Amino acid sequence: MSKDSIILHWLNASRSQRVVWLLEELKIQYELKFYKRNAFHRAPKELAAVHPLGKSPVIEVVKEGGEKTVIAESGHIFSYLLRHYDHDNHLSPTDPDEKEELDYFLHYAEGTLEPFLVGVHVNEIAKKKAPFGTKFLMGMLVNGINQAYYTPGVASNMDFLEQTMKKQHEKGNKYFVGNKLSAADIILSFPVNSNFFANKEQADSIVGTDISKKWPHLKEWCEVIDKEPLQIQANSKVEKWESSLSQSVL
Repeated sequence: MSKDSIILHWLNASRSQRVVWLLEELKIQYELKFYKRNAFHRAPKELAAVHPLGKSPVIEVVKEGGEKTVIAESGHIFSYLLRHYDHDNHLSPTDPDEKEELDYFLHYAEGTLEPFLVGVHVNEIAKKKAPFGTKFLMGMLVNGINQAYYTPGVASNMDFLEQTMKKQHEKGNKYFVGNKLSAADIILSFPVNSNFFANKEQADSIVGTDISKKWPHLKEWCEVIDKEPLQIQANSKVEKWESSLSQSVL
């Protein structure tokens, strides 16, 4: 186990949870600093003191001698932690082609897939926050935007991931890269599982179909990673942290 430690600046209801799972898998010492979203679902200004953009996840790597390095962006955080701490290739493949696949998914998850899901999420908030008397018009507007852009984007990305997992299943593999759990599964766990399949009723409504029937290989992958012991452990810790955070601000 590394003697370095990590400070994860953790925002409630965020993608920071994946970093917790990653840290658990890599057996890195870490602590969390808690931040709670405001009434507009935005991060508090205190996060800007850690990184100028004031977003989460952000980690501070504390070296044995006390030197600190701030790392932002989920894909960059994953790449950094794998390069510096995955010495036994627990979450990183050794095959060159599989390494390229992993690197692709670390960029793809945030750069291509997540913007479509965030777009749908923002539009749902827009409908709820619309002033009295304008909700109907706002609903028509954002639904039109979703149908023209975001929904087709979500569907095409799920089609792509479904075909990727179908090929993996045909090889007898349960995960996205190679034949074992990798960081690709962890970084994709939020957009595909937590944000999409875990909210099936909403997802069915967004794409206009039963997502479990349309993308059965992705559904099977979700069921596999839901049973990963250290994800269960990370989720349990997150639930306790969120609960204590909520109670502390009552």
